[in-house]
Amino acid sequence: MASSSSSPPAPLWIILGRVAMVQHDSVKDPGDLSIKLSMPPRASTLTVPMSVHPKPGYDDTDRHPYVVAAADAGVLLHLSHWPFVGFDLDRDPPGILLVARDFLAAPGPGKALATSVVRVPDRVRPYQPGISNVRNIGLVSLPGSGGGDYVVAELYVADDRATLFTFRSGTGGWVRKDLSCPSMSGRRWMWSSHDVIAHDGKLWWVNLVWGLLGCDPFADEPVLHHVAFQETYPIGGQAAAEDAVSRRMVRVSQGKVRFVDVARARVHRPEDTLVVIWTLVFAPSGFTFWEQLSVTSLGRVWASDSYRATGLPAKVPVLALLHPSNPEVVYFFLEKYLFGVNVSRSTVVEFVRRPCDLVKVVSGHRWPPPISWRHVLAWELPCSLASGKANASCDQLKHG
Repeated sequence: MASSSSSPPAPLWIILGRVAMVQHDSVKDPGDLSIKLSMPPRASTLTVPMSVHPKPGYDDTDRHPYVVAAADAGVLLHLSHWPFVGFDLDRDPPGILLVARDFLAAPGPGKALATSVVRVPDRVRPYQPGISNVRNIGLVSLPGSGGGDYVVAELYVADDRATLFTFRSGTGGWVRKDLSCPSMSGRRWMWSSHDVIAHDGKLWWVNLVWGLLGCDPFADEPVLHHVAFQETYPIGGQAAAEDAVSRRMVRVSQGKVRFVDVARARVHRPEDTLVVIWTLVFAPSGFTFWEQLSVTSLGRVWASDSYRATGLPAKVPVLALLHPSNPEVVYFFLEKYLFGVNVSRSTVVEFVRRPCDLVKVVSGHRWPPPISWRHVLAWELPCSLASGKANASCDQLKHG
């Protein structure tokens, strides 16, 4: 179970709630973009000064901007204005993108300040589509740049062609690149993304039914690669595909791409539901395949003393996140709780009630999407913040 002490060590990673808060009195006094750091499994909260909003002097300014992505390059934020405020999954929500960078520890315990906030240029319309939503935008840095050279990118797919829009740090605007699509068994025209992840200088657009589409956005001529999932049980039907957000996710842990699948056949009982973790393996030949890392059943987890001690019911939970340095530990939401499970041991290792009030945040006049991994990000902190071991290298801090 989670425990705390009077002087907790600096976290090496945080559970970052996507929904940020706003410092309303910051128009005259600009203030700082800051994060209140909390040790996992509690969620950390981002606070955004009103002065960075597109309409900072208006009363209807976005009170709940959201985090699009978090990487070593920084935190990518979306801010809008009424009625398109809050965590919005609609296509092309009006607003702006910001990259908050160079976080440093602030005076006092558990707070970090961004010393640099860069506004991503708007796209030129009508020749380029407007920026869409969190499901289709990625942030990645060039390997070896320490996060200083980064790209914000978005991918559009239609028929056998794809269009990649990129904004690279230090440039003045977006660049459009046309790409060919790999074969995906006739599904190219139907492609839509649920998520975008960054790994090793590349971005991967995730469709939780059809797999991954990835490319190197730094390349002069990017090439798209498709990787299908290794499915325990296939997802069929539109309703089941929409339910995939609660039962599947792709994340990076210990430097590798992982696919987590909460899988059950229709004839199986809830306790027969499997939690399977797969690792994407990149062979020297360029071939990719999924290798199973761990598997357990929810029945084994429910029967453990560690789960019984939580007092939670024996109900199928919703995927929340994957531990960024221990791929055996998967976090779930259930009712008002967040808990971590070591899959290979079938035991609960962390447990917390009300990690943050994620479900209370509205999106304009609509409620946000059902609670899932979309509401949180596991962010490995830059070395300037994860400084509990002053002489350790950044790799040692994150993976040691």
